[in-house]
Amino acid sequence: MSHATKLLLVTGAAGLVGTALRPLLGEHYRLRLLDRHAIAAAPGEEVMAGDLCDPVFAERAVAGVDAVLHLACVHGPAASFDSMLGPNYRATLQLLEASRCHGVQRFVFASSHHVLGQYRADAAEVFDDLPPAPDSYYGMSKVFGEAACASYALRGGPAAFVIRIGNADAQVSDARRLRIWVSTRDLAQLIRIGLDHPDVVNEIVYGVSDSPRPLFANKRARQLGYRPQDDAASFVAHAFLDHDAMDPLTSGRDHVGGAYAAAPLVSVLGVSPTRP
Repeated sequence: MSHATKLLLVTGAAGLVGTALRPLLGEHYRLRLLDRHAIAAAPGEEVMAGDLCDPVFAERAVAGVDAVLHLACVHGPAASFDSMLGPNYRATLQLLEASRCHGVQRFVFASSHHVLGQYRADAAEVFDDLPPAPDSYYGMSKVFGEAACASYALRGGPAAFVIRIGNADAQVSDARRLRIWVSTRDLAQLIRIGLDHPDVVNEIVYGVSDSPRPLFANKRARQLGYRPQDDAASFVAHAFLDHDAMDPLTSGRDHVGGAYAAAPLVSVLGVSPTRP
């Protein structure tokens, strides 16, 4: 099957990352764009609006597609565990199960550097092979999503390609993000590797461009042919904050996960636990 004939489902297509990727992916795949809110379709695109927490809708969304790019999620350093149970856990599982039932070949999962966010940024030279240390309920949900992808991929379901995305803003705003930033075209290149490389079965790579003092070496991505086109140092914002200018208490400047690592977890007990 040629790339141009593949039908790709993109969830969370109205988000910042999905919107930025849309024209680049549309050059190579037919797109079915899905979000909870209505999306205006360009020529040749399909659009769907609905909630992936509904298993009937999730199955309908996957029907007939060749591959899935799963971007949709709830995120934020203050987001509660309960707010993620549907979108980040149940919806991901339902999408994977629907993909298995419909014979989808590839499942690209947008994970995050926040699965390693609790590590101090100076604790290792690179962080690629360290065990998960999520910095938030969001980070925990991405660890779950990665595990679910592996389970389905190794049971004969869709081959899984997990991208632990760094910072995907248009410009680099501070010294921590400088080490993990990714351009839209480099992220699109990684997605295309995940969708088309013949050796992909169950992979984890990092969504980062080149940068000074990178937190991630991204060796596996490079083995699969990834060649970043952009360097974070060329996209520094006018109001860029160096390390010393960042708030040491709220910015999380010394942790991989930044503000997510600095923010307290909202108690799942519903009360503030007392200590003996």
